[in-house]
Amino acid sequence: MCDDDRTEPEPTRRELLGAAVGLVVVGCGKTTPKWEATDVPASDGIVELNIPDFPELVTPGNMIAIRPDGARETVLVMRLENDEFRVLSMKCPHLGCTVRWDNEEQRLRCPCHGSRFDDHGQVVKGPAKQALREYPSNAVGTKLRFSVKS
Repeated sequence: MCDDDRTEPEPTRRELLGAAVGLVVVGCGKTTPKWEATDVPASDGIVELNIPDFPELVTPGNMIAIRPDGARETVLVMRLENDEFRVLSMKCPHLGCTVRWDNEEQRLRCPCHGSRFDDHGQVVKGPAKQALREYPSNAVGTKLRFSVKS
């Protein structure tokens, strides 16, 4: 809580989603540190995450950036409703910069040339012409499994 007497409304799920990423979260005049990807093991391009080991993925509406061993790019793992997940490449298809979640716009944004993507990875503003790559994932019990093979 801030040290003043302001009453803040309860955050929406969408606001929490952006705050979880932490690109720029402002509270009491402070910003959070830059969001860094977590290194995770991969075996032959297959990633298997134990969801409870990643607190960000326990609650729907949150997300985490991970860098699988041997993968050429960082991926964004998003926790959706009903035990569903979405795994997107964070590599902009325009020139390969790493996209970041923009809390204010509620979009993924490329810092290099300004492309914007919705939370499904679809282009909403160029110069990118292609969507972010989505990796099919499968959640069973407390495990999330996906392949980052090219």
